[in-house]
Amino acid sequence: MKRILAFLLLLAMCLSLFACGNTEEPPVPDTEKEDDKEEEKVIEDKTYELKDITDSLKLHGRTTVTSAGIACDHSATGIEFCAYMEGKVTLSVSAGYSSVGSSSNTYFTVYIDGVRQEKRFNVKKGTVTLTIANFKEGGVHNIRVLKQTESQNSLSVLKTLSFKGYFEEAPAKKDLLIEFLGDSITCGYGNLCANGAKDPGSALNQDATQAFAYLTAEKLGADHSLVSCSGIGVASSYSGNFVMKDFFLAESYFKSTTKKYEKTFTPDIVVINLGTNDHGKGASPAQFKAGVKALINLVRSTYGDDVKIVWVANMMGGCMQAYSKTVIDELGGKSAGLYLCSLTENRDGGLAHPSKAAHAAAATALAKFIRDNVLDK
Repeated sequence: MKRILAFLLLLAMCLSLFACGNTEEPPVPDTEKEDDKEEEKVIEDKTYELKDITDSLKLHGRTTVTSAGIACDHSATGIEFCAYMEGKVTLSVSAGYSSVGSSSNTYFTVYIDGVRQEKRFNVKKGTVTLTIANFKEGGVHNIRVLKQTESQNSLSVLKTLSFKGYFEEAPAKKDLLIEFLGDSITCGYGNLCANGAKDPGSALNQDATQAFAYLTAEKLGADHSLVSCSGIGVASSYSGNFVMKDFFLAESYFKSTTKKYEKTFTPDIVVINLGTNDHGKGASPAQFKAGVKALINLVRSTYGDDVKIVWVANMMGGCMQAYSKTVIDELGGKSAGLYLCSLTENRDGGLAHPSKAAHAAAATALAKFIRDNVLDK
């Protein structure tokens, strides 16, 4: 009997030790996986106020979100989005004259899945609904809408977007962002007509999305911002009593000369193409050089001392190129992140501006210059 009791006592002790060593908690129902499940996406016909869905959009250039929608005044501003879509996709746009505009048209370029569409979308003064795509079969697509027309000719607001489907995640920002400061060349003035054509500066005859600046960004796989105005210079302008520093500091100069631009991004590179109008308006070398230095300092004070600056010259003649080089050298040149790129002169477009073909060639040359001299330097 004593042996049996001893055995039972030993067995109880072993069971007790086993129970203490087994710290594993009882299984808990796996509800976390259910919580993490993606919400089921609903295919529905819907109209979206663009100002309310900026999380689903990628904004290009110096756009502004207003109570009316997405203000797209500057050249090549616009929106981009990804969505599952069936049937028609429509965009409501409001456009009108700027304070000095001579055009009753605002043109837009549409890209579907990265492919530029042949149709040129035109908005006359007022609000228009554009059918920007029509998909026979449902699928996920990327759509980008960019304004061809400079702010001096027109101001515009993208208001609503309508389609059957649902939004996917907004397109990601690129690793490189370039802002271009320029005059009519950057705007694409006259690039859709030949020298001698009537009214070369109208919206009909310009397309910033086929001008060297935007095309350079595309070739480099970069995001872009175009701050450009026909007739402008660093010290003297044909456009009135303002120069690039005034235009650069304004949110939208032809909407308000006093409302200041509040930066929403910091570019990696700023490309400046100015000097033609300073020469035409008779700016002295001293005035021009002072203007170049002041503009470079303004860009650096706005975006930081590390921003690289590429000064472009010679697309309509190199009359002020030597003075630009003098200032760049005085400020430290390449060692200070300042570069001068001389491109090929061309006057085959409207009012002796570069032609569309010349813009494409200039973009190839400038993209190569930036790759070889600026990136990772």
